Amino acid sequence: MESAKWRPVLRYIRRMVEPKQAGRVSDEILLERFCTAGDGDAFASLVERHGPLVMGVCCRMLKDIHDAEDVFQATFLVLVRKARSIAKPECLAPWLYGVAYRTALRARVG
Repeated sequence: MESAKWRPVLRYIRRMVEPKQAGRVSDEILLERFCTAGDGDAFASLVERHGPLVMGVCCRMLKDIHDAEDVFQATFLVLVRKARSIAKPECLAPWLYGVAYRTALRARVG
């Protein structure tokens, strides 16, 4: 019976989340559009989707916000350069995390 009292809450949460997820294009498709057609909107969607993750890594690793912003930009420049060679496009988030982490480490040392 206790689960019955949570049904309205769960329905509300589903309604809030499902419309956003229903039209969501996968990272793999966005990356393909960017690589094959140079689709700037696809790239912008990837930056919008993964930017908070990358910026979070940068800010945690670097004390100076300007350095963090530089590493953020460098991470996405690496994506531009190496987009075609990403072996598992469906794993773009961990790939970007790794690039941001390694780039931030280099920035801290340098």
